[in-house]
Amino acid sequence: MRVHEATTEKKGAGKPYERSQAGTRTRRDPPPKHKFRVELKEMIVITNIAERLKVPAKTDRKMGPNKNAWCKFHRAHGHYIRNCLALAHQLDELVKSDFLKDYLQEQ
Repeated sequence: MRVHEATTEKKGAGKPYERSQAGTRTRRDPPPKHKFRVELKEMIVITNIAERLKVPAKTDRKMGPNKNAWCKFHRAHGHYIRNCLALAHQLDELVKSDFLKDYLQEQ
């Protein structure tokens, strides 16, 4: 990539980001949308599921562009829980391990 191309490329263009173990941001594909029998806000408080989720620390900072949207998982404004990528990635891992098979709707 040429220097000029690097400076004219749009920041934030491309794939969504996640935090790596070192705390820096890395690119990652969005998880697939799973259809559950239970709403997400109810699912995150089910004891055996809640124990397996890494719940982020509560923050007062806005977690996205929508100042009125509330994410019950992050306990912060900025996006709705149905659009929460952090939760979606964790739930996708639990689906892949067959832990949530009883909560998935029939396909």
